[in-house]
Amino acid sequence: MKRRTFVRNTSLFGASLFSLPPLMTLSNCKPEVPLKSLLKKQALLSFWRFTEVWNFKDFWKRGNTFDACLVFVDALQNQWPDDSDVIEIQKEVEKMLKENLEFFHSYDPGKLWADDFGWWGLMALNARKHLLKIGNIELANAYLKLSTDLCWEYKKKTAYDNSDEGFPVLHGCRNGDANGESKGVKNTVTNVLLFLLSSRIYRCLSEEDIANGDKYLDMAYRQWLWFDEWSNLKDYEYLKKLTTEGVLVQERPMAFVEGSTYIEKIHPPWAEGWIWSGDQGMLVASLIDILAIADDLDDYLKRTNIYPDFDTGTFKSKINNLIKKLAKGIQNGLIANSDGIIREAPCYSSFGPEHGRDYLAGRGIMVRYLVQDEIKKHLNIDMTDNISKTFEAIWNTRDIATNQFKPEFTTAENDKLYIEQFRQLWGLADDVYEWNLDKMKEKNKFGVCQSIGLDVLGATIRSLNEN
Repeated sequence: MKRRTFVRNTSLFGASLFSLPPLMTLSNCKPEVPLKSLLKKQALLSFWRFTEVWNFKDFWKRGNTFDACLVFVDALQNQWPDDSDVIEIQKEVEKMLKENLEFFHSYDPGKLWADDFGWWGLMALNARKHLLKIGNIELANAYLKLSTDLCWEYKKKTAYDNSDEGFPVLHGCRNGDANGESKGVKNTVTNVLLFLLSSRIYRCLSEEDIANGDKYLDMAYRQWLWFDEWSNLKDYEYLKKLTTEGVLVQERPMAFVEGSTYIEKIHPPWAEGWIWSGDQGMLVASLIDILAIADDLDDYLKRTNIYPDFDTGTFKSKINNLIKKLAKGIQNGLIANSDGIIREAPCYSSFGPEHGRDYLAGRGIMVRYLVQDEIKKHLNIDMTDNISKTFEAIWNTRDIATNQFKPEFTTAENDKLYIEQFRQLWGLADDVYEWNLDKMKEKNKFGVCQSIGLDVLGATIRSLNEN
């Protein structure tokens, strides 16, 4: 089906979908075929709307939203590999990737921030996978080069703290600018991006039998040590326990003690108890990545004599235990008991006017990682029904005329119940119900909101084969 033909019919078709009974969840839908058919139609409408709003000028958001698109299209291709509509989407994505590379190179990299490079580096690796599938090797190689030679190198050279001045934890990654004019803070998102980017580049190179992966393995391990040391410092509750079961990682490690280098409350404004959903998913993904390469890590540490006493068994056990604790924290803390929908933690620092536009995408990012096959098998939770209910809410609150998804897709009544649920589990919560996006351009907002829907819809589609 040609794009123009399809777009002409979206409004009428979208209205017909909206008039159907509420979306059937994966757990109660029988027979299977009608659900697959419905999801495919929703996927087509959602994607073509994304093509209308993705081309906005906001660097990190554009990198992240396109990563959501790539993972979503991969789910479509896995489910309907020979479908003509899906093949048409793959071709459209190829065109978009060419434009995206031009967009990246239009920026002065010195003016970008450390986390910008993380988002684009991860997107570039998924772009490579997509392009290799469709046979565009030249563009695939260009995206690998972007990930390794530009994104990773900038984070290593300008953001990673090689000094011995960090207290109570050495090293880690600062969210400063590439020119070095602002050092920035060592928040969670910047550090988990370097952790995940390092491990994913290493795995990409290993799987393709490309040499020179040691430096990425080394950095992945360094970042693990930074997170591990913080988790061992119980007094600071960087990994904070819920009152029931599980832990969640806070958005920034803070230590208000004499000599501490972790006391900065700005860039962006910090508040006690602040957590972000995106951090949770990316940290779990990073841990599972380094678990997958534990044997390679063992060989590297002993071969280089960096840590000759490294014990693989102890390492794997510790990682597995932490993964399960985080998974339980996500299940208990970021899913509402009232409606089963995945939520953002009620923290004003995420929702507020200063940086609400930056943290809006977190729910989609978390789901994007947690539903990957390799990750799901390590978790002690099943979010299949919650993901289905979340997409149902996203779909049923969309703008019917355009199939544009919205920032809020839950009811105020259930939001109030969730805030109280979170407060009892976490000890702190803000009474926030809506994202303050006054400082966000409309097209940027549309692109980010559509990417959240693509993340959750892609996860729903991936779950089809499990039922």
